[in-house]
Amino acid sequence: MYKSKHKVIALLLISGLLFIKLASAELPSPNNQQWKLTEEQWDLVKQGEQLLEMPVLQQLVDAWSLQQGQAVELRYPGGEEGELWVEELKDWLISLAIPSKYLFAVAGSGEADVIIIKIIKVGDV
Repeated sequence: MYKSKHKVIALLLISGLLFIKLASAELPSPNNQQWKLTEEQWDLVKQGEQLLEMPVLQQLVDAWSLQQGQAVELRYPGGEEGELWVEELKDWLISLAIPSKYLFAVAGSGEADVIIIKIIKVGDV
């Protein structure tokens, strides 16, 4: 009886640990959240209400709001056009309640028509 009781407890512990491991594996790490905003998507929305309906921006604002001490990295295409685009995006994100001190523009998205948006730790900036 004593040995079978220990086996049951051991099995329950192992099952619990496996469950925790599997459950946590399905959750995305908050520091790995990333979105792509294409120039085509951006050109389609020119008014505030349309911006609010963009899934990329909705997801970003929601994710940022849930995570204290996080910043937003905006990796944009280089050049004057990319700089103008990222500055316009920053202005809209500020209007969507993300303070400018949490927005960091970095040149070099690697794609001429894409801004890569990531949530990062404030200390990673």
